[in-house]
Amino acid sequence: MKREQHRIVGLVLVLVLVLRLFEWVPLRCGGDGLPFKAVNLGGWLVIEGWMTPSLFHNIPNKDLLDGTQVHFKSVKLNKYLCAEHGGGSSLVANRNIPKTWETFRLWRINETTFNFRVVNKDFIGLSSSDQGEGNYKVLAGAAEPGTTETFRIVSNVDNPRRVRIQASNGLFLQAENENSVTADYSGSSDEWENEDPSVFEMHIIKMVQGEYQLTNGYGLEEASKILRNHWSTYIVEDDFEFMSRHGLNAVRIPVGWWIAYGLVPPKPFVGGSLQSLDDAFEWALNHNMKVILDLHAVPGSQNGNHHSGTRDGFIEWDDSKIPETVSVVDFLAK
Repeated sequence: MKREQHRIVGLVLVLVLVLRLFEWVPLRCGGDGLPFKAVNLGGWLVIEGWMTPSLFHNIPNKDLLDGTQVHFKSVKLNKYLCAEHGGGSSLVANRNIPKTWETFRLWRINETTFNFRVVNKDFIGLSSSDQGEGNYKVLAGAAEPGTTETFRIVSNVDNPRRVRIQASNGLFLQAENENSVTADYSGSSDEWENEDPSVFEMHIIKMVQGEYQLTNGYGLEEASKILRNHWSTYIVEDDFEFMSRHGLNAVRIPVGWWIAYGLVPPKPFVGGSLQSLDDAFEWALNHNMKVILDLHAVPGSQNGNHHSGTRDGFIEWDDSKIPETVSVVDFLAK
């Protein structure tokens, strides 16, 4: 029922945006009206890796971006790490076949440091009740990540699939037995033998390549350079002239919710795409075309896909995000 309500609200928002734009677009752009012969300008103002893969090529450690889903297999036990019950309890190492409880989604802090999120949306961390005793049990129970939910992935130079996971206490995770994973290994980090309980095989099973991944992967300064160059070269006025000359009278332009924040959108997004959108309206006017705006990403992500601005693939657009979404629609329609 809840999902159906969200779907209905989403459809209403799309309808409102379309109706408001139909009131506004004829005043701003050329053309005689319906029917539209339009092309989609995807990959321009909302990044999708499958359309523009080259934008991601120079990100340090580009395989481990936000939302990358991984499995960890203990080389000693030949078992996968698992968040029991999908979260809310201890981390164990007792699964032969990895499924959802054995899947960890990365939140990237820098190229080697991450938070690990599990299927119930909890984060992996150290048990605060055990730290004073030096036990350092690892749990999946934090609603938000903090210092104790921060881990560093250390890869074997000769075999990058073999990794150690360093906890916030400076020690490494180890699986001495199937029933418990602890952050208390202080042995040599130069050895990578099969009998070492602190060594795991990391398997990447899925990646997300959207605007969040690109901007957080590069960092604000480098991402700003890359995106500003992309916006100014990927689509130019000559493209509008070409489309108009060949019989098209409209373009569809996907945009993300962060465009409404101008030059200072919430981190890690980069400001500046609004100027490119203004340019598009000017070019459309110059070449007797119309612009159809597509709110392709809403706050919290409406579908968890690359284009939705998601951080980790979870759908987190809910009732609390509706006012901000409506505000973005109003901004675009004015």
